[in-house]
Amino acid sequence: MDPKQQPEANHPEAKAEVEADEAETEPLRPTPITDPNNVIYTDENGVQHKVYLPPPGTRLRTAAPNEMTYTDDKGIRRSIYLPQGTMHAACDHLENERWDELAKFEPYTDQGYTDEDFKKWEETHKKDEEEGQVERK
Repeated sequence: MDPKQQPEANHPEAKAEVEADEAETEPLRPTPITDPNNVIYTDENGVQHKVYLPPPGTRLRTAAPNEMTYTDDKGIRRSIYLPQGTMHAACDHLENERWDELAKFEPYTDQGYTDEDFKKWEETHKKDEEEGQVERK
C-alpha cells in the first residue's frame, strides 16, 4: 500500500484507532500446556477454565446428568436436581411445558454424584446394550 494512502501517515490518531481495533479482534492464545492432564484456558469473555483429564488408561466413570436448568412460564430461570433415572421424565415435562411437574423436583444445590449414581448408570447402560438400544463397544 502506498504510504500516502495509509491513514496513519497523515493522521497519527488513526493509527491508534487501527491498533485498538486490531487488539479487539486478536485471536485467543492458548495457555502453554505444561501438564497434558491439567489444561487451563481462557475463553472469549476472559473467564479462565480448568480441565482435569485422567491419566491415559484410566477408566472414566459415567452417570446421567443430575441438573437441568430451564426458564418456566413466568420467565423465572430454575435449576433442578435430577436423581439418576429421572432425566428423560424431566425432559418430557420440559418439552410439554408441564411446569407443575418440574416444580416437584428439588432445587439443584451442587449435589454432585455418588458411587450409587455411577453404579445405576452402568446397570442401565448394560441393560440398554443387551436390549440393543445402544451400540456395544
